[in-house]
Amino acid sequence: SLFCFSLPMAQKRVQDNASHAAGGKSKKRKEQVVGDYQDGERGFLVTGFTCQDALRGAKDLRLWLEVEDEQAPSADAVVDVDCNVSGLDAELAELRAGPASKRFLSVGMVCKQVAFLRAQREIDVPSRLANQFLGPEAQGKRRFLSRFADRVLPVDGSSRPKAENFDSLAKDILAPHAGRPWRLVFEPFRGGWNTVSKEDAMSACKDLLGADNHSVSEPEVTVLCTVSPRFVGLTALEMDVDYLRVEDE
Repeated sequence: SLFCFSLPMAQKRVQDNASHAAGGKSKKRKEQVVGDYQDGERGFLVTGFTCQDALRGAKDLRLWLEVEDEQAPSADAVVDVDCNVSGLDAELAELRAGPASKRFLSVGMVCKQVAFLRAQREIDVPSRLANQFLGPEAQGKRRFLSRFADRVLPVDGSSRPKAENFDSLAKDILAPHAGRPWRLVFEPFRGGWNTVSKEDAMSACKDLLGADNHSVSEPEVTVLCTVSPRFVGLTALEMDVDYLRVEDE
């Protein structure tokens, strides 16, 4: 009878240990996501129905931007290679130069089903690029298509997901649009809900853009606030957020 009682207890210890190990790995991944954040980083949050879809969607977007975007990389932002070398040689030279040389860098997952593609050049403004490849003017091959990405959410500026950091970010992104009709779209992703709240974002919009200019039906500016464990992102869009949904190829 002693054996019969001790076996379930042994199994429970194994399960507890496995659960603890999984929890430790999850905590380590979260610390890594938050720890390598670069202050003010910009780019695109790419969502997918699975984590793998989000990563593949971010890769699709990176490749599309590098091929289709009309803005050629500036000389000081790319690897110094002879313009006559082959594409393969140029790619190998870029790989040797490391991540800093890339125009767009895939950071990986920031939380479940959300990947981040970081823009590394000042000239690349995510909201403007999103308007080019997803907005109402994007047609034909100029429109970004992907079998994996569900939505692409531009991030024109970011801060650590804390109220004191968010106030400074809001001034930088929103102040240039003061006086224009606006509305707020708040996207709290998993793990970011208990940091900057929708009320915090709404208060910043009212203070900087004017409470009287709040217009749900006819905004000139759509303020997109995205909150994740890595950062709180802010963007002033001049198109409806419905355009940020990606169509299949």
